Amino acid sequence: MFKKLIQVGFVSKELNRILDSYINIYNIGPWYFLKFCPTNVKSMTVYGKKKGHEFNVAVCPIGDVRFEYIEPITESIFSDFYDYYRENVIHHLKFDVDDYNEALDYFKAKNIDLIQRGQQLGDRGKNNYNFFNTEKEFGFITEIVNVTKDFIKPQPESWVGSEHGDFNPIFIKPSIIGIAVNNLEEKIKKYMRFNIGPWEIHDFGKEDNLNFEAKIAFCRFGNVILKLIEPQSDSIFSESLSKYGEGMHHIKMEVDDYEEKLEYLSSKGVKILHSGNYLDKTRFSFMDTKKHLNFTVQISDKEINTELESGIIVHP
Repeated sequence: MFKKLIQVGFVSKELNRILDSYINIYNIGPWYFLKFCPTNVKSMTVYGKKKGHEFNVAVCPIGDVRFEYIEPITESIFSDFYDYYRENVIHHLKFDVDDYNEALDYFKAKNIDLIQRGQQLGDRGKNNYNFFNTEKEFGFITEIVNVTKDFIKPQPESWVGSEHGDFNPIFIKPSIIGIAVNNLEEKIKKYMRFNIGPWEIHDFGKEDNLNFEAKIAFCRFGNVILKLIEPQSDSIFSESLSKYGEGMHHIKMEVDDYEEKLEYLSSKGVKILHSGNYLDKTRFSFMDTKKHLNFTVQISDKEINTELESGIIVHP
């Protein structure tokens, strides 16, 4: 049903701080800014009931994936999410689907709640968006859309960072979505209900030079890899589970020079939360980027996890 990741979504009430960090620390921009409200979005619903609401969005692509920061203005799933988690938790993933109507029917057949929807009006055409409560199943909220062929995006209300000049982003693209889970096998079963697989499962110990113990499963998911982590020892993953429960923990961002980017981030006051050298093949670091970006970034000296081997393969 899912083809590729289109967007990673966050909820924040500190857009100025975050966009300033992206532009001036990570050299990522410019960002276009739009307001969604009943005058430019029709058929708005929240938790299945008709309800007009307002929120601001700031969007910028990083590689082939757009990053979206949402600032809630009135009550909606975004304000509820913020009230519960505040900052520092990823809100949703938006996916391209093979057949929009079939996907809607599929979620309905699986008893997945449609928690918010709307019909954004463009300069021409429509963008129908739908948020589904898949937190228990996937560890995140899922968004799917149907954009009519004649859709022309409305003009941004403003651009943030347009005066910056040329951008040279320190991140090339997102490649892995890391999700902390309590029970790896049970979570994989939930994914497999939606025909998402196969999964390559690894049991990592101290001898693997990860500096923590965990069961980890990988699944290639279009243009990214989904990574499930069940911690078996104290780590940044067990801390996240204790604080936030199951959910998205980090995003691996590809870089062109690992050592250079580590040095650069250090010069900007970004500390290393955890690092290791997997099987003496791949050096990696989890960076304390939440204070800037509201999520943890992982970088490494190899692209994606091409070095994985001898894992147990589980098919749907």
